[in-house]
Amino acid sequence: MKIAGGNGRSREGGRMTPAGEDYLMRIYVLSGEGREPVRIKELSDDLGVSPSSASRMASSMSARGLVNFRRYGYITLTGEGRQLGEYLVWRRDVLIRFLTALRGDRDVEKEAETAEHCLFRDTVRAMEVFLEHWDGDSLTVSGE
Repeated sequence: MKIAGGNGRSREGGRMTPAGEDYLMRIYVLSGEGREPVRIKELSDDLGVSPSSASRMASSMSARGLVNFRRYGYITLTGEGRQLGEYLVWRRDVLIRFLTALRGDRDVEKEAETAEHCLFRDTVRAMEVFLEHWDGDSLTVSGE
């Protein structure tokens, strides 16, 4: 899958925080890949944070040009926000598939959540290429 745009950076070029990436990815998913507006309450419930925390993060993302948001209103993704959200979901998916290939049936969600924020696009793409060419034989390492 080729992802246009979206490299973990906002329009100003500053790197997003891991929390910012998590919020944006959840907005992307909750909005049906950017097609529908998301309520602050829906976002805060999904992330397990207070509505005021979700509102502050939405305001910050709005200032970066990633979402459209007015206090107490709906959140909608901008074109840039949609591209970055798509990238974040792709990155998570590739990492989970890669870790599952390495670790077998082991639950890798928490590990992926920690590691995903540190990976460069080229590394994720290399993982994806590996998975495309991998024959499916187990790579599980024993001894833990």
